[in-house]
Amino acid sequence: MRCVATVTALIYVNLFLSNLVSLRQRWYVSGPLNQTQWAPLHDTLFFDWFHGKRVPLPVEMTLRDMVDVCTYTWVLVTLFVWWTAGRPPVVLAKVLTAQVLLIPTFSLAQLLTIVPDATPDCLTTYHIPDGPDTRWVFYRWPSRTCGNMLWSSDTAQLVMWTSVALELVSRKKKKCRWMVFVLGECWLLMTMAFIFSSRYQYSVDVISTVLVVKLLMTHPVLTKTARAWFVKDAAYFERVPVQEIPPYRI
Repeated sequence: MRCVATVTALIYVNLFLSNLVSLRQRWYVSGPLNQTQWAPLHDTLFFDWFHGKRVPLPVEMTLRDMVDVCTYTWVLVTLFVWWTAGRPPVVLAKVLTAQVLLIPTFSLAQLLTIVPDATPDCLTTYHIPDGPDTRWVFYRWPSRTCGNMLWSSDTAQLVMWTSVALELVSRKKKKCRWMVFVLGECWLLMTMAFIFSSRYQYSVDVISTVLVVKLLMTHPVLTKTARAWFVKDAAYFERVPVQEIPPYRI
């Protein structure tokens, strides 16, 4: 029950803070910029190192949808394996604890500085509401956020769940763990390629997200916190068949 309440609260907090970021972008463009289109920042990695070029907007949106597909596919497959393999709940509790720490932290950090989104004229592209009525901040589902979040949410989810996938494999099966690790990193790199090619987020957001989330997911304090918050007093039952030894009389 505690996990369900936490997930529900996280979804709403993410909704509210994401909409708040878009609202502040709207206020800045309408105020100091006087309705002038705000150009994205120059991404040195994309333009100077890779000599990348912008693709047409429909292609960008398709590539961004592929980012979501890659992320959700990995998450759903990992959840299915966790459920069928009967792994302990602390594995998922670590992800939930990381979400509790990261979502408010990254969102509130973005509110300290207004940075243009990587998408030109994102207010129009993402249909961010305009006008004096700002009640939409509390209920509008933010499919896309207008405003640089200073992190990559899809990358963060993928890094967390690739870490979970690795923990599902026994440490005794070193070859299998190595295969899962390589597959997860290749999947992450493929998703990052979709992000860069579609100019979904700035490269610094993606790279910093990978570093921060990987450090968090491998820190022993996260496991202790997850056990204390979500697993300590919860009952756990194996979900895999267990062979029972028949009674034997001498």
